[in-house]
Amino acid sequence: MSEKHRARIEETIHQLIAELLVRRVKDPRVANVSVTAVTVSRDYAVAKIKYNIIGSGDDPADVQRGLESSRGWIRGQIKGHLRLRTIPELVFSYDDSLDRAMRIEGLLQKIDGEDEADVDDDA
Repeated sequence: MSEKHRARIEETIHQLIAELLVRRVKDPRVANVSVTAVTVSRDYAVAKIKYNIIGSGDDPADVQRGLESSRGWIRGQIKGHLRLRTIPELVFSYDDSLDRAMRIEGLLQKIDGEDEADVDDDA
């Protein structure tokens, strides 16, 4: 299939999983999960789902276990919405890019604060 078709499938899976996690999955461990990206392999056998946790109170390992326990049900829901010969296996992985960005932002603010203190000392 074409790259355009695969991109449409990825977007459809992304939207479907995001909606299922918000409205239909009853596991409280996944209540604060936000899907950040979906990548489907060329043969549609595997869909890698990147997620982040909204808020900071949830343990990423606990959330991962919740997603793993819901994986079969979510895959069944995808099967009901997509007409594919192969329904991809779902692989969930935590997306730490937001955490890294926040850490870098904190470091930059710290450096900026030190620069302002140096300017005040020079004056």
